[in-house]
Amino acid sequence: MAMDILKTYKISLSGLQIGHHSFDFQIDDQFFESFEKSRVQKGSLTLKVEMEKSETMLQLHFHFNGNVTVACDRCLDDFLYPLHFNEMLIVKFGYKKHEESESIIIINANEYEIPIAQYIYEYINLSLPMQLIHPNLENGDSGCNKEFLKNFDYQKTEEDKIDPRWEALKKLKQE
Repeated sequence: MAMDILKTYKISLSGLQIGHHSFDFQIDDQFFESFEKSRVQKGSLTLKVEMEKSETMLQLHFHFNGNVTVACDRCLDDFLYPLHFNEMLIVKFGYKKHEESESIIIINANEYEIPIAQYIYEYINLSLPMQLIHPNLENGDSGCNKEFLKNFDYQKTEEDKIDPRWEALKKLKQE
């Protein structure tokens, strides 16, 4: 079932004329469930793919807009993280399918469709920051689960204390 969902995320090339084409996709919870151990558990995004087709290549412009549900790295509670970003993928026609770089792939000139589910998944995950933490509330307080943080007793160790040489450099920077 999970793999069937991913089959809907492809662009059919057969019958497309040279020029501009536009495709719309909805990315939902079922999409993210199709990938094991995903940082993103749920989501609701719209994806507009603008494609410019020429005789030798395709330029795909991905426009993401929506929210994903992620776990906070500090308190472990889920929260909505907004995503609004763009990516570009260049698809060249050749003889053998392979990736030339992270934004350029080569497919066989006889291909009739481009599966984009893996690219969508990677773009979403790469758009997330390394550390996902609840945003602060309007009053400036942490948006994290206060009960969890209260029970989580963090004591600074000797390793956590700042080296005095760095303190001296910070003072210079502030002047």
